[in-house]
Amino acid sequence: MSAMKEPQEQIAARLEQVFWNRGFAEPSVPELRAGAGVSMRTLYRHFPSREAMILGALEYRHRRYLDYVRSGTVEPGLAAAEQLFDKLGGWMRLTEGKECLFRQAMSANPDSTDIESMVRRHKKELLGFFGALSGQDRFAATLYMLHEGVTACYAELGEAAVEDAKALVRLMFKSANERELS
Repeated sequence: MSAMKEPQEQIAARLEQVFWNRGFAEPSVPELRAGAGVSMRTLYRHFPSREAMILGALEYRHRRYLDYVRSGTVEPGLAAAEQLFDKLGGWMRLTEGKECLFRQAMSANPDSTDIESMVRRHKKELLGFFGALSGQDRFAATLYMLHEGVTACYAELGEAAVEDAKALVRLMFKSANERELS
């Protein structure tokens, strides 16, 4: 999806909130229009189908989340990888520990190849960011698994999930350093 223009981005931001609060199966297009605060004509001009509305909301969420986790990151390495999980904990508190919006969208729309493609792109960009953040591409998949695990279990475990992930990150870096020294 190309960069959104301001009116489209504002609508996408409101759609994101409707989907976040109501899920993907529930809200009808008239409810989405009401949540977006625009006329039906304006909504369809920017997002010509319900699927396009979902994709717009996911694109907005994608950029918003990446901006959030990237902001204020320190130099790549252990501290940056730990900071990722501090930021994830903050995000989970902001979102009240709800499950990943991207996975919710895919579960509610299993036949949509466009939504599946959007989710895969989001996850692939996270994976690349995690490799760069850690300073070691070989850590990207492990950081990704920890990130997804914390996201999935935060509602039950809360901050303990974040702290456990950070402890595992420290062990991963320590083990790698020990292997390099031997």
